[in-house]
Amino acid sequence: MLSFLNEECAPHGTERAKLYRIRTGTFYFVPSTVIFFLIVLVNATILITGGAGFIGSNLCAYFLHLGAKVTCLDNLATGHLHNLSAFIKHPNFTFVEGDIRELQVCQEACAGQTYVLHQAALGSVPRSLQDPITSNEVNVSGFLNMLVAARDAKVKRFVYAASSSTYGDSEVLPKVEDTIGKPLSP
Repeated sequence: MLSFLNEECAPHGTERAKLYRIRTGTFYFVPSTVIFFLIVLVNATILITGGAGFIGSNLCAYFLHLGAKVTCLDNLATGHLHNLSAFIKHPNFTFVEGDIRELQVCQEACAGQTYVLHQAALGSVPRSLQDPITSNEVNVSGFLNMLVAARDAKVKRFVYAASSSTYGDSEVLPKVEDTIGKPLSP
């Protein structure tokens, strides 16, 4: 069965594309830049903090599907093990229960990683108003711990996910990154 990843790979452009066999046995015509990206990911180790949350667990599944070795670091404060159930026993998956507020946990998790996708956070405006100390410890100090640990481990790339809460009560859609918001929470 032949499938095309995008219009550029359709039969009229096959001279610029390569035939590549994916593990499922399905053949895809993909541009050489995509092949390079897949080869890089096959050899990559990716740490996903907050990996037991909704977004983090979907990132885990996605990168496992691409062939990467994935480590999930989560304290399960807002994430759930059932989000990992589809791949918890995957040979390229490791779950680490730990808290980003502890620098040593961050350092151990970052050791040997190629990339870090930082999803761990305590969201919720009401929670941040009710318990600003914990929100700050996780979202600021925990973030700094991850940055320091990633730097010390010589991680190639650190990707940080931010919240749209920074826009506050702005009713403008879509949200634009260079719009200065009026945050409602600490």
